[in-house]
Amino acid sequence: MTVRELRSTKRRVLFRAFRPCRPPHHSPSAPFQEPPVPPALDDPLFPAHLWQPLPRPAGGVAPTPILRRDDARHDADGADGPQLLRHEGERALVRFRHTAKAANAVALQVNGWWRPAPSDACELRPLGDGRWEGVVDVPADWRASYGVVEHHGTGEPPWRSAGMRAPGAPVVPDPSNPRGHRAGRGGALRSLVTLPDDGPFTPGATGVDGPGPEVRTLAAPAHGPRTRWWASRPGDPGCEELAAETPLPLLILTDGAQHVEHLHTPALLARGVAAGVLPPLAAVFLDSGPRRGEVLGVPGGHARWIAEQLVPGLRAQGLGTGPGRVRITAEASHTIVAGSSFGGLTALFAAARAPQLIGAVIAQSVSLWRYPDGALVEPLRRAAARSAAPLRLRLHVGRFEGDMPARSRALHDALVAGTGPGAANGSAADAELRTGADAVGGAGDGGAAPEVSLALHSGGHDWAWWQPTMLHELAALLR
Repeated sequence: MTVRELRSTKRRVLFRAFRPCRPPHHSPSAPFQEPPVPPALDDPLFPAHLWQPLPRPAGGVAPTPILRRDDARHDADGADGPQLLRHEGERALVRFRHTAKAANAVALQVNGWWRPAPSDACELRPLGDGRWEGVVDVPADWRASYGVVEHHGTGEPPWRSAGMRAPGAPVVPDPSNPRGHRAGRGGALRSLVTLPDDGPFTPGATGVDGPGPEVRTLAAPAHGPRTRWWASRPGDPGCEELAAETPLPLLILTDGAQHVEHLHTPALLARGVAAGVLPPLAAVFLDSGPRRGEVLGVPGGHARWIAEQLVPGLRAQGLGTGPGRVRITAEASHTIVAGSSFGGLTALFAAARAPQLIGAVIAQSVSLWRYPDGALVEPLRRAAARSAAPLRLRLHVGRFEGDMPARSRALHDALVAGTGPGAANGSAADAELRTGADAVGGAGDGGAAPEVSLALHSGGHDWAWWQPTMLHELAALLR
C-alpha cells in the first residue's frame, strides 16, 4: 500500500453474586512529576503522515439469527426478569418476562443483536393480563447489556423495519433486574445478563453498602489525561503477607471514568485479591474525556503518554508519597495495559512503543478498521523483537460484532505467521515504517515473535463481557 493510499484511507443464577460493588472513595495524591512531552510531530516510530485514522466503514448491519425456544418445558417460577432455565451442552435457555399492561408489543434490545433475524425475534409474546415472555437459546458463555422497548401505538412496531439499534421507542432498563451499568455510550442505564460464573469478577450490581476501595487522583499537567489509581496495601484482605516496600504489578486501564464511576472495577480488583485470584497489585485508570477518538485508538495520544511518561514515571517515583508510597514493579512482564475498542488499539500502540517497559496487553474488540489491513503487524513484531521477555498479546472479540472477529483473526494469524506489511517485499510506505522502527532501536526480522492468543466471546461491543473477561485474563497473566 502506498503512502497516498494510507493517507486517504441458572434460575436467578444470573443474580448470584458477591456483595454489591461499592463506589470508590476518592482522595487526592501528590503531583506526579513527568519528563517533558516530545513535540507532537517528532515521532519516528509512527510517522504522522502514515498513521492517519481511516473513516468508519460504511454499510449496513448484517442480520443476527436469533433462536427462540418459547415452547421449552421448564418449572421456573413466574417472576419477571431474566432466568436461566437450563444448560444444554454448549447452549443455554434463558427466559425473559416483563409486565407492561398498556403495551401493544414488547421487545428486548440486546447489545450486538441490532438486526435480529427474523425481524421480530427479540419480541416477547403476550401471556395476557399485561404480561410478556420469551425464551431464547443462546451460547452458554453469553454476556450482554440489554434494555426493554415497549410499543404503545397501533400498527407494526417500528423496530421490525428499523432494527433494534434505534428501535423507534424509548429503551429502558429491565425493572426486575438489579444488575446494570451506565458505562456505554451516552451513559444510559442498561441491564446485565451474564451466564458464566465470574466469581469475584461478577459485574453489574447496582446497590451499594458503604464506601468502596480508596481511589486517589494522580495529579498530571495539562497535556496528560485525568488519572486515578488504586493499590493493594498491607493489611487489606488477601494482602496479609504483603510488605509495604514490595513492588506491585501494574495494570493500566483506558476509559478510566467507565471503570471507576460506572463499573466499579477497583472493587472487583480488590475482591479478586481478597479471593486469592489476583496477587496484590496497583491499577491506574486514564480518563478518555470528550475527545476520545483523538486520544485513543491512535499511535500518539494516550498510547505515547503511557509509554514515554506514565510507566517510566511510576517506576521511578511510585504512587503516593511518604510512608504510604506504593512501589511499582520494574518487570515488563508484570506491567499490563488493557483497553477495549479504541482503547484496545491504544494498548497495542503503547506496547509497540515500549516493549521493554510493557510486557503484556489485553486488547478487546480492537477497532482495527481505523488503519489499513495488517498495519499493526510490523510494529508489534518489531516490538516483540526488542523486548527482553516474550511480549504477550491477548486479543478478545465478541461474536456479535460484525466483521470484528474476522479482523481480529487476521491480525492474530499474521502475527503468528510473521506476515503483514514489511514481511515480504512491501511498498515504499512499508519501507518507511521499517526505517522508523529501526530509528528507535528496532531489531531485525530474526527477533522473537510475540506470544499472541485470540479469544472469541458470545457478546457484542459491550462492557458486559469486556470487564469480567479482562479481569480473568489479568489473573492468568499474573499467575
